[in-house]
Amino acid sequence: MRREKNGVAIAHCECVDSTNRILLENGKAPHLFTLVADRQTGGRGRMGRKYFSYEGGLYMSVAVSLEELNIPIHLCTPVASLAVFDSLTEVGCTDLKIKWVNDILRNGKKVCGILTECRTEENGMKNIVIGIGINLKEPIEGFPEEIKDKAGYADYNDDKMILAESIVRKIGDYIKLDSIELVNKYTENLAFLGQTVTVTDYSDGNRRFEAELLGVNNDCFMRIRLNDGSERLLSSGEILS
Repeated sequence: MRREKNGVAIAHCECVDSTNRILLENGKAPHLFTLVADRQTGGRGRMGRKYFSYEGGLYMSVAVSLEELNIPIHLCTPVASLAVFDSLTEVGCTDLKIKWVNDILRNGKKVCGILTECRTEENGMKNIVIGIGINLKEPIEGFPEEIKDKAGYADYNDDKMILAESIVRKIGDYIKLDSIELVNKYTENLAFLGQTVTVTDYSDGNRRFEAELLGVNNDCFMRIRLNDGSERLLSSGEILS
C-alpha cells in the first residue's frame, strides 16, 4: 500500500527483511520517500547487531537527498532522534530522553533505535537512508531474555502511519536547521547529562571507562570529563549506562 499526502510519499508493507536494505538498493528513491513495515526479519542496529523487530512495532526507512541537507551528513542521526522524540511527545508519550547518539529512552528503557546508512558508487555518495525502529506496544510474548531488562515501549495504540508521517515531516524540517540550533535542541533532551556513565570508545579499540557526560559539541560529538579532570570528545562510541 502506498499513500501520498502533501508531498510525502509513504509505502507500507506487512513484512520485509530490512527497510534500510530495500531503500539503499533503490538509489532513485525521491527525497523523504519512506518505507514502513509492520515487521522485519533481518532488522539491523549499530555495529551489525540484530534489531528485534516484532509485529506491532513501527519500522521505517527514510530516503534523504544530499541536495536537501543544510547540515553535515553525520548530523542526520541526531535529526532523526529529535524527530522521533518530538513526534512521540506530541502524541502524549512522556518521560522521554535521547541517549547519545541514536536511541530514545522512556523511563530509562530503550523504545527506539536509529541507523543511518549511505550508499556510495564510483562517482561518490548516492543516497542516505535513515532507519528507525520504535517499540510501540509491549510484545505479546514479551521481549527476548537478552534485552528484556533494557527494552521498553512507547505505549502508542493509534495509527502508526500517522506517527510515521509526523516523523518524516520533522526530518524534512530539521535537516534545514542551522547546525547550532539543532545541537542545542538535541542537548536539551539528552539523557545522563551531568552524570557519570560507562562509555565505550569505538575509535580506541572499544576501550571502556567511566566519565562525566558534559553534553555534545557543534558536531554532536560527545563531550566527557575523565576521572583525572581532563576533557575530551568522542565521535564514535556508546554509553552503556
